[in-house]
Amino acid sequence: MNRIPTPLDPAAVLPWEHELQIEPAPQGLPTLSVVMPVYNAGKYLEKTLRSLLCNDLSGVEIIMMDGGSKDETPAILAHYRDMFAHVQSERDKGQSDAINKGMARATGHILCWLNGDDLFLPNVLNAVRARFRDTPGCEVVVGDAYMTELDLRPIRHFVFSPEKLTLATLMDYARNHLVQPSVFFSRRAWDEAGPVALDLHYAMDADLFLNMARRFTLHHLPLDLAYSVYHEDCKTRSARAESISELALVQAGHGGKHEAAATMKLLLDLYHQVERRVAELEETPANGPSLRERALLARIGELERRMAALGDAFIEIDALETT
Repeated sequence: MNRIPTPLDPAAVLPWEHELQIEPAPQGLPTLSVVMPVYNAGKYLEKTLRSLLCNDLSGVEIIMMDGGSKDETPAILAHYRDMFAHVQSERDKGQSDAINKGMARATGHILCWLNGDDLFLPNVLNAVRARFRDTPGCEVVVGDAYMTELDLRPIRHFVFSPEKLTLATLMDYARNHLVQPSVFFSRRAWDEAGPVALDLHYAMDADLFLNMARRFTLHHLPLDLAYSVYHEDCKTRSARAESISELALVQAGHGGKHEAAATMKLLLDLYHQVERRVAELEETPANGPSLRERALLARIGELERRMAALGDAFIEIDALETT
């Protein structure tokens, strides 16, 4: 049974630690590999590691893929070094590259990845492993999850069902998306549906999970497994326009032309919001548009050019604006 070390930062102690009893993993569970792609995640990483340690890690290997962090990450990894099966700290080609390299090293029957700012809930990994063991032909398991604020206050509770886990439903991924840290898959599923695309930086999980849904049944585990923590440094929050555009490209690549068009409508809505905001600010010259707002307009202009270049992959932007 693993022991939870004294924290480097007392604020990293999770609210459930004080009264937690870690449930021992039963004999005969399939092995699990957790790949952790991180880069300069020091503000969040210790909580993430402690969430893992709130599970019995017998039969679980944790593979740390650090992209050469320059912040507190190396000190945190040294403090928690006993929990890792492997630590690699070197420059990579981004998160997708780190995930692929970690999966190539993983030896578990079950695979997943956990970003350096998300959390597993206590005593859930046993349940995931048991579901794979007890369900013949099971290749993918999806649990329920929360999106939370940085202080772990809930933003949204994601409760899935078999009907929500079909390819047809997931194709409209902007509205019916999975929560990445609550998705677990077999080595076979990864080998057939992966690896994640190196040219994707925001929607690589959507692309992978759509590939899996095309090939396998996604089994629902009705248990809250993870917190997906939403904060100012999240890629999908700080680069919302780019993430929406990339998701639409993924949907189009999977044959979801109309779903991709609906996703691009979200981008158009964002564009018009910023346009209105900039127009309001320009009416008061002393308070002109911020650099961020001007940069966002420039990025959206570039995204519009990318959309136009896709041709038949999308309904024309002008047509979208009139629907």
